[in-house]
Amino acid sequence: MKKLWRICRWYLIVVGLLAHFLVLWLGFGGPVFLDRWLVVHDKPVEAEAIVCLTGGVGANNFPTERGLQRIYTAVQLYLDGYAPWVIFSGGGSGAVSQGEIYAEVAGWLGLPEEAVVIEPYSRSTADHPDNILKLKEPALEKDSALLIVTTPLHSRRVALCFRKAGFSYFRIVTHYSARGKGVRANRLLKKSKLKEYVPSGKKYDDFLFRLRLSLIHISEPTR
Repeated sequence: MKKLWRICRWYLIVVGLLAHFLVLWLGFGGPVFLDRWLVVHDKPVEAEAIVCLTGGVGANNFPTERGLQRIYTAVQLYLDGYAPWVIFSGGGSGAVSQGEIYAEVAGWLGLPEEAVVIEPYSRSTADHPDNILKLKEPALEKDSALLIVTTPLHSRRVALCFRKAGFSYFRIVTHYSARGKGVRANRLLKKSKLKEYVPSGKKYDDFLFRLRLSLIHISEPTR
């Protein structure tokens, strides 16, 4: 009986230490390799079109935070001349499609109207590949060169869906800021005009923040 108690005691001690270590590891933003596997990000190259997959809308029909990141990335790619078209692909349950809403916001960020194409029928990730092939302009094929814009935790699923649909030449881009002609629109280069402002240095890439984004991602019905 004493031997069994000693085993149980050591077991509880080891489990407790591991649990504390795990909490501290996650609390200080240690890497979680499982969610890193979900991320696909390719270097952009010249393509026939940039495909921005919508990422949901929130209050007042405004794109979610992840949606805004996708719009910004797509516009930055266009401003640097990677493709002549930006396709905003996504439907939704509201009176206005997410594709239309995203295109409108992209205009605020400098995307010209003549470069905009809206695909308003896709309701899930699996719908995007087939629906963009139905567009009259640009007329795309499965071997067309595409830059597909999405967010990191959604990237591998997007890649798998397009590959399953038979697309052979695409790249997944999860973030990009203009470096060439559109460098003036690169918001990462902006600096505060207030002398008294001091950046906090706070980071938002720890596990708990990524977990929150995952939960938001699951709750959003349309991508």
